[in-house]
Amino acid sequence: MPYASADEREVFVSRFNRVVAVLIWAATAAIAVTLVLSVDDLRLLYLVPCLFFALVAWSALWRPLLVVATEGVTVRNVLSTIEIPWAALINVDTKYALTLYTPGRKFSVWSAPAPGTARTLRATRNETRGRVGKPSVADTVRRPGDLLSTESGQAAEVIRRRWSDLRDSGRLDAGVADQTPVTVHWHWAELAGMVLLAAGTVAALLLA
Repeated sequence: MPYASADEREVFVSRFNRVVAVLIWAATAAIAVTLVLSVDDLRLLYLVPCLFFALVAWSALWRPLLVVATEGVTVRNVLSTIEIPWAALINVDTKYALTLYTPGRKFSVWSAPAPGTARTLRATRNETRGRVGKPSVADTVRRPGDLLSTESGQAAEVIRRRWSDLRDSGRLDAGVADQTPVTVHWHWAELAGMVLLAAGTVAALLLA
C-alpha cells in the first residue's frame, strides 16, 4: 500500500501485515489485562511472552517499509535498514518477494511480499477486467508478483519506472554500480530487545 509523503517520496507498507500486527496486539493486550486482574502469583510472568509477541509484531509486521525517493531506495526490514542509491541498483525481481539486486548482493523487501495463489488469482482478474493496468516488465520475465494490484507489483513498478526515467534522462551514470556503496544499518536495539524478551519468555514458561 503506497502513500506519498510531504517531500514527494513514495512510501510502501504492507496493509495485510499491519492488520495482523493489530490483531496480535489486541490479543496480547487482552491476555495481559486478564493476567493483571485475575492472578497474583508466578503466572504474572506470562506478561513477558505478551511483551515479546507485541515487539515481534511491531518489528516484523508494522515497522517494515519501502521508501522510493530521488536519491535512491530505502528498505526497512526486520533486522536492518538498507539504503540503495539508484546507481547501485542492477536488477529488480518479484519471485518470492520484491528483491533488489546490487553487485554481489540482494535485498528482499519485507513489506512487499509476492502474492499467494488466491491473491494472484484476484489480481489477475482485476487486470483482465481492466481495473488495473499491466506492469511495464516484459511478458517473458513477468511473475505473479509483478501484477499491479499486489503489494510487490505496485512497489516494483514504481522502482522500475523511476530507475528507467533516470537512465533515459542521462541523470544516472552507467557502469558505476560496483563503485557505488550500499549502506546497511542494523537494528541493534530491537535485536537486543527481542533476544532479552525471548530469553525471558523461555524462563517464564519454565517457572510459572
